[in-house]
Amino acid sequence: MITIEQRCKEREIPIPEFIAFGVCKIPRRTHFLETGDYVVLASQVKRGLAVERIAEIGYLEAGDFRTDRGTTGPISGNVFIKTHSRGKPLKGPALIIEGDRLYIGPGSVYEAINN
Repeated sequence: MITIEQRCKEREIPIPEFIAFGVCKIPRRTHFLETGDYVVLASQVKRGLAVERIAEIGYLEAGDFRTDRGTTGPISGNVFIKTHSRGKPLKGPALIIEGDRLYIGPGSVYEAINN
């Protein structure tokens, strides 16, 4: 079975796998977030949700991010996957991080899952 870390590197997570991953996790606060973590995007790709690696935090201002593919956005309202800490793989399983004021309506990750 492919791990969530491998799915992040492939830049795509099938929706059933994301649900199985997220259901058993307690969302962490955004202060755990660092470059190299992944943002889960609401845009669907062939088999699931798109994932991009965070290249910079505080891109335009504090609380924003930029991915290695040039996507920018606020940390607030987004969903992230943490697979490492301080450049080293986590000793345990990957973590899910939810930004403050998580949006659940149209255009959100969780709305994409419901569709």
